[in-house]
Amino acid sequence: MLIKRRHMLAAAGGLAVTPLFSKGLAAEEAGGGDIIVVAILLNGGNDGLNTVVPLPQYSEYYKLRTPAPPPPGLNMAYAESDLALLAFDPNYKTPPLEATQFAFAPSMLAMRDLYTTGMLAVIPGVGLPKAEQNPFSHYNAQMDWLTGQINIGLTPPDGWLGLTVDGMKGGKLGVSASLGGTSQILIGTQQQGLVINPPMDYFGASYGIADNGKQIEKTYQTIAALPAASGTGEADRDVLKSALHDIVTVKEVAKKEKAKTYPLDSWLDYQLRDIGRLITGGTNIRAYFAQLGGFDTHYQQMLYQPTVLSQLSQSLVNFYEYLSAANASHKVVVVTISDFGRRPYANLDFGTDHGGAGVSFVFGEQVNGGVYGAYPSLKKFDDYGNLAINVDFRNVLSDLIQAMGGNPTPILGQTWPKLGFI
Repeated sequence: MLIKRRHMLAAAGGLAVTPLFSKGLAAEEAGGGDIIVVAILLNGGNDGLNTVVPLPQYSEYYKLRTPAPPPPGLNMAYAESDLALLAFDPNYKTPPLEATQFAFAPSMLAMRDLYTTGMLAVIPGVGLPKAEQNPFSHYNAQMDWLTGQINIGLTPPDGWLGLTVDGMKGGKLGVSASLGGTSQILIGTQQQGLVINPPMDYFGASYGIADNGKQIEKTYQTIAALPAASGTGEADRDVLKSALHDIVTVKEVAKKEKAKTYPLDSWLDYQLRDIGRLITGGTNIRAYFAQLGGFDTHYQQMLYQPTVLSQLSQSLVNFYEYLSAANASHKVVVVTISDFGRRPYANLDFGTDHGGAGVSFVFGEQVNGGVYGAYPSLKKFDDYGNLAINVDFRNVLSDLIQAMGGNPTPILGQTWPKLGFI
């Protein structure tokens, strides 16, 4: 892949490397409201402190993440020398070895490449507000991010992305789809979103069963072809017809796009590959959901988090290059969300427990690259001993809802000032 050549140049010490992809002209012409949003949940609560390291606070960072004395190989702080090629400033044009403000984790070299293009917004200090009564619960925190509400209780409201696309004109498969399992984020008052288990080449009524849906689909076809009936029978028949239509349409798109190559090195790659197929296949779906697990790092964090951060970074590059090659990248915006951040200090198992502020990324040709929000202090924590929240998560969602042509106030319950990353 082209991006890997740039990695080689950066590793060789080049200070000024020409980006191998940049904003297309179509991005300047695409109007707000036409945007397609892909929300990726980093499931489990990503540790923002070891995702984006605040270089001016490096000494505090090192103390927090280094046990005294640290057993061999169990240091949780990245060495400054390992961060040099990953450094960046709010001005995305600053070369890595001249940047002094932040650094991506060493496994995120692909993310650093994306930042150079001016299409990546980094939002540190983001999270749930003090008013959230149960901020360290995976369920509560995820549902907050998925719905745009807080203190939701046992009956979650509709999803912010589903409500945003409610009433919008979709295509043959509706306006929203999840490749990461059923998700509250896509539930609206009119539609709940189509759930497709990747790879969508095998999408059917009984994916995972030996006949790959053939026998059950035949049964569906038989029932759907029965004469019109009244009451429940007719309603059931309409549901089956709708299901058959979705199955046939998804398979047609998969067959059409199958010849196009795509790197498949992680489960997120499979999800984004199929989202890319649906986009380039002309389905007119406006909202997508995917997820990547492995972020609940209570134990031996350095054995796991670098790997999933690498997968996230490279998957975004793969996704963009696929869309760009098909001239379909100019309307697509990707946002990462996660339950919460982690505690600033390492625990006794060389992991981190549920904490406060984290970091979100927004990527796409419509995005104004840079840093939005202040990085939390590593000397002064909140009442729970966590990194303070400087950007309410709903403020991030508000900008995205507006960019899609929606009204964020009724969805989020209040008005938020524009952050400006899109």
